[in-house]
Amino acid sequence: MIEIDKIRYPELERIANLKPNPEILLGQEIFWTVKRDGSNIGVYLDDEDNIQLRSRNLPIASDMFYSGFNKTSHVDAIRDMILNERDYGDEIVVFGEMLMKGRSPTRIEMHEDYDYVVFDIWSTKQNRFLHYNKVYQTCYHFDIPVVDLYGTCNVSTIESLYKFKDEMIAKAKDNSMEGVVGKVWAELPWNCGEGAGTKRGIVYFKEKQDLPSLEKIPRMEEKGKIQLPILPDSEIYGAIEKVRTDIGNDFTDIKIAMPLVAQYINEECKKHNCCAPRNIFQYYQQRIRDIQIEGE
Repeated sequence: MIEIDKIRYPELERIANLKPNPEILLGQEIFWTVKRDGSNIGVYLDDEDNIQLRSRNLPIASDMFYSGFNKTSHVDAIRDMILNERDYGDEIVVFGEMLMKGRSPTRIEMHEDYDYVVFDIWSTKQNRFLHYNKVYQTCYHFDIPVVDLYGTCNVSTIESLYKFKDEMIAKAKDNSMEGVVGKVWAELPWNCGEGAGTKRGIVYFKEKQDLPSLEKIPRMEEKGKIQLPILPDSEIYGAIEKVRTDIGNDFTDIKIAMPLVAQYINEECKKHNCCAPRNIFQYYQQRIRDIQIEGE
């Protein structure tokens, strides 16, 4: 039985915020995939081989997402794929973007129907996320959609890395997508915490079209009261959608939803070193209106 509480999708930083530094990506094969605008939902099988869904924060997603997932055409195929991998000695958790019908969480995409697109597979046998090639191959045999691969690169300078990043962001913008996710699976240089050397693992990062290019912004230091930038709309709506993912139909109950909306937006502010806008209730109201329009 999978210990689903221990298998969670990592939070993604931007390139400029990677530890110990962005140069960790140099000389590595980087796969750049599209970042779809939906809800992060993991799929696994319980003790009776029934499909279960987890959200980013909870081992069991809300009924709303079970309902949406069951309206896609991939339910049986995903179950068969998980059972097939079990026959080969591996227990997997499928991670994908749950695309609910209607306006997407950050209002970038409009979904005509319910869909589910895989972006990662966790292997308990390997104790890591599988390479994109393996994810694509595994899903291909069961006709399950996988996020598009926009490009690959292997560069030796940080300038070349950021130049290619800009090309990938431009491609996402041309396709009306939120941004891109970069992924590296390799023996990575490591010189903090555990000492110098290499560390087997992954590095994931994200870049979005509505965020500034940190590497191109002039920098200075000044003493005084710290004034942080406002959290971007996409991050605000993303935090609000996480609340909806966790509490389902209670999302329209202001007394239940708003404290969580404030909490999740505050967490995103800390993560991105930003401050929250004063009118977060208006963002919540806008998401409610979007949902009501979808239901008409």
